[in-house]
Amino acid sequence: MKIVLTLLMGLSLYASDYSSMLESFDKGDTSRAIAYARGNATKGNSKAMYNLGLLYYSQGDIEKANYWFRDSVKNGGKGDVAISLILFSQGEYEKVIELLKSNKSAKIRNALMNVSQDFAENKNDASAENYLLLGELFFRDKIVHLDTRSALFLIDIAAKKGNSEALEIMGDAYNIMRESALKAPLQTNSLDIALEYYQQANELENYDAMAKMGEIHITGPRNLRKVQYGVEFIQKSASGGSALGAKLLADLYLAGLDRNGLGLGLDAKKALDWYTKATDICEVNNNLVSAHDYAQYYNYCQKESSITAGYTLLFEEF
Repeated sequence: MKIVLTLLMGLSLYASDYSSMLESFDKGDTSRAIAYARGNATKGNSKAMYNLGLLYYSQGDIEKANYWFRDSVKNGGKGDVAISLILFSQGEYEKVIELLKSNKSAKIRNALMNVSQDFAENKNDASAENYLLLGELFFRDKIVHLDTRSALFLIDIAAKKGNSEALEIMGDAYNIMRESALKAPLQTNSLDIALEYYQQANELENYDAMAKMGEIHITGPRNLRKVQYGVEFIQKSASGGSALGAKLLADLYLAGLDRNGLGLGLDAKKALDWYTKATDICEVNNNLVSAHDYAQYYNYCQKESSITAGYTLLFEEF
């Protein structure tokens, strides 16, 4: 019985270390997360080794990340895909192909293989989805170290292949009128370029892109400002099911007409209706009663969903 209890306590300690590692990482305390993972990695736990590699990768410490990924592989754990991502970012496409050719088919592995073959052989055969997946890894994933240049390069190829999500992201990159993690070059025509990308995405029935077009025409510089035109875009976007479009339409009803008599008339009830539709994307607090409450909740909802979606590479429970 004593031996069983000791084993259970050990397993409980490992589980606690894993939970503590995740909690620390989510709070932005990567150094503490590394301490939890390292304690188990140095005891020979291959999953902890892999996690330790991911944590160092998130800090941009490629040398230490590589060391622990390779140690994990030597001990029967994961690491090949993560090592391949590092090699890919260094332009070592043939090494990526060699490392992954015998690995089982999986989403990230296939994207790395296909895009690496394109680059190694000067082809353009990989799908837009492959390029977008890799681009988003370098842009949005909380583990993969941010590489905006690589992200934009890959996402733009996906956009040129006609992927509506990639077109929207490229529009975001040039839309310096709104906050974005992607920093576009400060060109005088950056909003014109953003509108071109959004228009192409809109033609592929991307209603979020349509809403962003409308916002530019309402709040953008004078040469692009066409308020009623922008209002129509936002109305169509909201009717098409875009949560962003619904939120922007609610904003318009709450703001009322501008000083030139343009926009939509003040209508708190319609604002509340559209905010309610906008917040259908997450669980709404039943205590919300006003349009202003819903407006704030929408922003909170968007922030929470972006945090949740910030993982493609996943930690392994140890």
